[in-house]
Amino acid sequence: MIARPTDVLVTGFTKSAALMEKCLTPLLELRQENVVRDIHYVTWDAPDLDPLLAPLAQFSDIKLTRVPQPKVSGTSNQKGLVYQVRGLEAALDQVVDDDVLVLKTRPDFVIDADFLRDKIENFEAYCTVPQRETALGVLMPKPIFDHKIWLPWADCNQPFFWEDGAFMGLKTDVEHLVTPLSDQDMKIAGNPACGFYPHVVRYARIFCKRYPIFQSYIRHYDLLINDLEYREGLVGKGLTDHFFWHLVVANAWILYSQFHIDCGIPGELQFYPNNANKTADWSDFSTLNVTPPYDQIDGWRIGTKPGRAMDAAYRVFARLMDDAWQTALFTKDMPDMEPRVLRAIMHNVAHSPNGRLKAMEMAYYRKLTAYRDAFVRQT
Repeated sequence: MIARPTDVLVTGFTKSAALMEKCLTPLLELRQENVVRDIHYVTWDAPDLDPLLAPLAQFSDIKLTRVPQPKVSGTSNQKGLVYQVRGLEAALDQVVDDDVLVLKTRPDFVIDADFLRDKIENFEAYCTVPQRETALGVLMPKPIFDHKIWLPWADCNQPFFWEDGAFMGLKTDVEHLVTPLSDQDMKIAGNPACGFYPHVVRYARIFCKRYPIFQSYIRHYDLLINDLEYREGLVGKGLTDHFFWHLVVANAWILYSQFHIDCGIPGELQFYPNNANKTADWSDFSTLNVTPPYDQIDGWRIGTKPGRAMDAAYRVFARLMDDAWQTALFTKDMPDMEPRVLRAIMHNVAHSPNGRLKAMEMAYYRKLTAYRDAFVRQT
């Protein structure tokens, strides 16, 4: 019997009955082993979802809860942002106890049973927050979570662009991801160039108070257009900018101290979202596509090159598949970043509430604004 109860929260829906079965089967296997206590499937009460949820009738061990669908207008991205937040909130409401480990996932996200069993049974080993809040002699802001939250992947040069389709942590920690949304958030989410903003704001909002440099980061997110050509120039400008490295190091410290990143080996995690299957035949599972980075996990991992600071951050998209890069950054000597430089950056981040980075910060966003405006004129 497991020491800590573990509940699974499945939110949303999928158009593929076969995909839903592939998602739920390993979860049910772990429930039969008493590794998982309850499996809650929580989604909207909209009648048009009835046919998509009909396959759940064969799974008697899954608790289906239908809740009122939020009334929200706007773009698909704006609606999606609200649905994600309200869906997580409704799912967490199904878990009465606080001292519970919760896995939040989706019916189009398939997690290997052995991988998940390991994460649950060894949660304390993987997700205990470091006792010391210092690195290189610098006292960093206090942790917000009691334990780390597991994520499949996280980006190291685009802060808070991290996976949010599936994650696992204590209920009291996961509750921080029920994001309070502002009018400004909805405006940015409505910008077609800011498609990744729902990922970013979900995590960034938690840490903005203790890391004020991220307040302007999310406020200026419209400057971080996720176009390949645009990002090539953007990353190039960032690597020679001191403030950019303050963002990178702060992001890395948060990952190191508050999150456990692991995408496993190829095939252990598979994600089949709608945006990767716009032309798919949902009645034929063989036509469905696995979305990046799950289709090339080893390639992303090799490109990280832990033990060097620059190589990982220099990538146009800089996804981390495990904890190796951020752990090395704070525990080993970096041949391409002197300890005194890293220490100075960390000290500035830790003391950023006193405004010491304000001039550098404003200059950075002026530079990005000029770059964005020039890019738009050329295109």
